[in-house]
Amino acid sequence: MQADPRPLRIAISSLSGCGNTTATLSVGRTLGLKVVNYTFRDLAADIGLSFEEIHDRSLHNNIFDYLTDLHQIRLSLQQKVVVGSRLAVWLVNADLRVWLQASLEERAKRIFRRETGENLSYESVLYRTLQRDEQNRKRYLQLYGIDSNDRSDFDIIINTEKLTAEQVSSLIVAAARWASQNQLDRKNLHLERIRNMLTDGLHIDPAALVDPEVPVDLKAIYDRQAGLA
Repeated sequence: MQADPRPLRIAISSLSGCGNTTATLSVGRTLGLKVVNYTFRDLAADIGLSFEEIHDRSLHNNIFDYLTDLHQIRLSLQQKVVVGSRLAVWLVNADLRVWLQASLEERAKRIFRRETGENLSYESVLYRTLQRDEQNRKRYLQLYGIDSNDRSDFDIIINTEKLTAEQVSSLIVAAARWASQNQLDRKNLHLERIRNMLTDGLHIDPAALVDPEVPVDLKAIYDRQAGLA
């Protein structure tokens, strides 16, 4: 299928187990968009730490969230991109903002199926998922003053529980084409505040958050911040 030549940015957010990664990859492939799905695991490889180290230290140190979100924002500056993450809608100046949702029970079932090698019971996965949801909500409030339970900034909300992955991505693609054709006037009301917080928290040039040509070395920023701690 031929890609639309016009600039287009899509942000897809959700809680875990809603099919975000699958939808983001499918939408990117269909519309010819660069896919951004940058996580703590990617950051770990970029700065030379293990995922376990970052996960544990992030409970007491904001720098890992800041570095991850900094890189997501910079990658989203491309003209044709789809960004999938829990905070994508708040981090991207998107033409279309999508929330994927499913019940806690369905999400736990999906996570349980893909983590069967960890010898966990469904009940333990359900409890851990609920606990993680609440921990993340509190963290985003503390980090950026974002309430991830607030859906007012989303253009479309899709319940993925009763839909196939193909149906979910088809809905997003149709909405994205409509948004592109109608050139919606969209403004991210949170992004300037988040950019300022990242600039202050990481002690970096503010231009790095609006100009992809400004060089940024995540490991160098981490090493410098670690030396100041």
